[in-house]
Amino acid sequence: MFARVTRRLALAGALVALAAAAAPTGKANVVLPPGYRGWKHVRSIAVSDPDHAMYGFHDGYANEAALRGLSARPVRFQEGATFVVSIYDIAKEDGVTTAGATRRTVVQVKDRSATATGGWRFASFDASGKPVQIDAASCFSCHATAKETDFVFTAFRE
Repeated sequence: MFARVTRRLALAGALVALAAAAAPTGKANVVLPPGYRGWKHVRSIAVSDPDHAMYGFHDGYANEAALRGLSARPVRFQEGATFVVSIYDIAKEDGVTTAGATRRTVVQVKDRSATATGGWRFASFDASGKPVQIDAASCFSCHATAKETDFVFTAFRE
């Protein structure tokens, strides 16, 4: 009986080690922060090419840690700096271009343990706020072009 218990404990330990090795390192999954629309609005852009992966009208928000990073020289972000970008359809009416229906919301959070993606974690949420599976390496491949600004496209504007 002792041998059977020992084998079961060894098997359980091996399964835990295997799960830990397979799991992503670092913090828990990125969540859509509540109240982010009350954060500082830092950027609006329109990606007008419908074939572009980030097509849409973008409104970007930054938390306090992200604002400090945007103001730093050189630009660098501390752990927990977070950007949220709401992406909408591009609507045009009577010569005015505006944000239409919500397409998705994306989040970028500074987490130095995310070494494969420049110290950032990325997430995407559908129009209802439910998480959408993404390829963080794909996100980072674009953000890698902004190395001088710690992989962030937004610049501080007063």
